Amino acid sequence: MRTSTGLLVLSGGAALLAETVFLRRASLLLGSASVGSTLAIAAYLLGLAVGGGLSAHLPAGRRTYAALEVAAAVWVAGGPLGAWAVGAFDGPLRMFAGLAWIAVPAALVGATWPVLVRGWSREHAVTAYAANTAGAVAGVLLGTFVSFPALGVRGTEWCAAALGAGAALLALALPAEEAVTEPAETQASVPRAWFVALALGFASTGLEVWWMRLAAVGLGATVQTHGLVLATHLATVAAGAWVGRRWPADGAGAVSVGAWGFALAALVGGLTWGQLPYLVARVYPALGPDWWWTASGALLFLAMGGAPAASALAFGGLVRAGAAPSTLAAASGAGAVLGAAVAGFWLVPTLEARGTLLALTACASVAAIAWRGEWRPLPVVVGLCFVQPAWDARLYAVGVHLRISDFADPSPRAVERFVAEGWDLLYYDQGTTGAVAVGRSQRTGNRWLSINGKVDASTGADMPTQTLSAEIPLSWSAAPRDVLVVGLASGVTAGTALRDPRVERLVIAEIEPAVVAAEAFFRDVNGSPLTDPRSTLVVGDARAWLAAGEQRFDVIVSEPSNPWITGVSSLFTREYWTLVRSRLRPGGVVCQWVQTYGLGTDELRALLRTFRSVFPDAVVFESIEGADLLLVAGGDPARRGLAPIAPLLDADGLARAAGSGWENTDDRPLVEWRAPFYLHHDTSESNRALLHPD
Repeated sequence: MRTSTGLLVLSGGAALLAETVFLRRASLLLGSASVGSTLAIAAYLLGLAVGGGLSAHLPAGRRTYAALEVAAAVWVAGGPLGAWAVGAFDGPLRMFAGLAWIAVPAALVGATWPVLVRGWSREHAVTAYAANTAGAVAGVLLGTFVSFPALGVRGTEWCAAALGAGAALLALALPAEEAVTEPAETQASVPRAWFVALALGFASTGLEVWWMRLAAVGLGATVQTHGLVLATHLATVAAGAWVGRRWPADGAGAVSVGAWGFALAALVGGLTWGQLPYLVARVYPALGPDWWWTASGALLFLAMGGAPAASALAFGGLVRAGAAPSTLAAASGAGAVLGAAVAGFWLVPTLEARGTLLALTACASVAAIAWRGEWRPLPVVVGLCFVQPAWDARLYAVGVHLRISDFADPSPRAVERFVAEGWDLLYYDQGTTGAVAVGRSQRTGNRWLSINGKVDASTGADMPTQTLSAEIPLSWSAAPRDVLVVGLASGVTAGTALRDPRVERLVIAEIEPAVVAAEAFFRDVNGSPLTDPRSTLVVGDARAWLAAGEQRFDVIVSEPSNPWITGVSSLFTREYWTLVRSRLRPGGVVCQWVQTYGLGTDELRALLRTFRSVFPDAVVFESIEGADLLLVAGGDPARRGLAPIAPLLDADGLARAAGSGWENTDDRPLVEWRAPFYLHHDTSESNRALLHPD
């Protein structure tokens, strides 16, 4: 079975690379708001479930398996054509077409394992599942740290297609006797097996959604963190499946052990959530920034508590108990669809951490009891539920993971002082795309707004950037009647724009509803822009909204900073700025906020170069020395002298600073992948030298 194990490793790698590519393309087509991204994930999982169910009606064996792999590879290789076809639709039809486009290759992939292992021994079928999942781990790591940075989206598509085609060729090379070695198994009690697979699929994927959110707020909302969560989850699943090939000896007993083990392990992992920032503080000084991602993976494994391994143990037990692989794949996939949707749309935003954990634990416990009526572990599970810590919002609102390199003393006492002393928490909400907090300094009264621990606005040091982001572009415009502000944050920029009497209509695009609620804490400084009759609020992905409409503006201000944040990164590419240019009226002005910290000099130059490639007349203002830049272009040349401050670099100076080289594009958003490695490196001197050559 070694050859078949190898092809399943290839197949798993191809599947996860393809999934990552499709979800990335979908975020550009459908938007990266919670609805679009959650539906895209659900569509892929639904495809896996449908493929698993349909596999029972396909011929078993290596030839069918190879045909499925080739079909999926062709679909993946045609990614640009599919994206073009989806983009040809508008409104709800685009969403429907996009979800169908994602689900088709997932259905092909979802049928591969059940088709190949039908008729194999139970132990070999579970081994194949473990191998397939191990390949998926390799695919996630390959995509996150190698192929996407080196080859881009299109190159990764070709890589995924090549791996899938390689698996097909390897399958065709299998001897016939290896492909089908034993007669088909007798199914176990189908309704119970189906229910257990559904329930554990729901609970496992629901927890994965929460772990993604926990990692974003505790370790950083980067593409590397996202990849590590997925890789750690899948690696644990592969380990559980490998153990579950033979242990416990009784397959039905393995289901009970796995289901109860999932509930217990998830609750044990929950006990670590309140310690994660302290662990970050302990680990970082020992390993430093260069080994940060390795440390992050270890911390994520600790937070997961082994729950994915337990779910895989139960899945393997169901296979060994005689349930048909096609039935299990369909049921588990259906549960995963529900878990992703329910957790993303309701559990995490509504019940938050503790409530989400308890609800998913209850789901796994019900599955365990339904399987064999086993109640004995229930008191331990209930006891662990009662000792689960409440979510400490203060611990995560201040972003220990972003500030840890500044700590002279990483001791728990020092972290506690940083977290607890000198400020009041005014507001906290898990939100649908990120955790939003508002705090106030007890000494100065400064209020700040953070998203996933990263401060994005304040009434103190950030005020120059927030006000100048509106004042400069409006001063360049001869008639700024229609204005778009991308990103509400504190609302100061929007309020500053509305103070100009020439503004007749203001559109504010904000992706996170919790930020809209947090704006109320800044109304004494922002002028209450949301209550102004001239303003319209759009809650959703700004890029998708711009692409779907035809409205033109005299001024567009794009406020989101931090291009290393997944989702936000799509607002720093050549294609986005080209879209912005197409939505400007003749004489229109664009203003883009870019920070200089947390960016390597090459990455900063790339952003300047990319912006300038779309807006050749752009100049650079420095709103906060050594921290914030405003890239401004367009407008009436005669009015450029009316800006409240002088530019740091004129068009020629920007050209010299930007130089020549690679640009940040949708296909190769290198800043998103490279910038996170500079979050804990001091690049201030090199970036200052770039911007202040004298």
